[in-house]
Order: sequence, then structure tokens, then C-alpha cells
Amino acid sequence: MVIAMRFLPSRTDRRSPRPAPQPAPESVGTLVALAYELLDAHADTARLTEEDASAGEWQDHLAYLRDLQRVGREALARAVCFGDRAPAETPRVGRGS
Repeated sequence: MVIAMRFLPSRTDRRSPRPAPQPAPESVGTLVALAYELLDAHADTARLTEEDASAGEWQDHLAYLRDLQRVGREALARAVCFGDRAPAETPRVGRGS
């Protein structure tokens, strides 16, 4: 028995092309805001150390730092992946927001 292969267009050629959704990149302003938030967090850490803060205050501050780290890593990853395309909104991490 002989099997003949047919040269068919690939699956992607047969379907209509649909671009994959991509998250929008970070703007320079967002990254600058992130840098200021990091500087403020550093100052808050120094203040808590000097004021002999309670365990509860430290727990709140550490939770804030973990959230800030997560948001910062996400913002930097988007900025690296998407270069200088249109800016996007980023979740804000701040004590007042």
C-alpha cells in the first residue's frame, strides 16, 4: 500500500489570522511613579526603625512592601516586553489609594 502525502496549507494559513491580545506597555510616567513609590517606601522603613514601631505596624508595612514588589516587577516586565508602545494604566499600590 502506498500513501501519498498531500501538501496542504498549514493550519494557521487555513484559519483567519487573529492577533493575540497583548497587554499595553508601561509609560515612562508609570515607571517614574514606581521609582518615587520605592523611595517613599524606603523612607517609611527608616522611620519605622527610628520610631520603634509596633509589630502590627511592621506587619502592615511588610504587606505593603510585598505588594509594591509585585506591582514593580509587573510594571518592569511589561516595560521590557513591550518597549515604547502606547502607555497603559497600572494598578497603584499606595497607602492613600
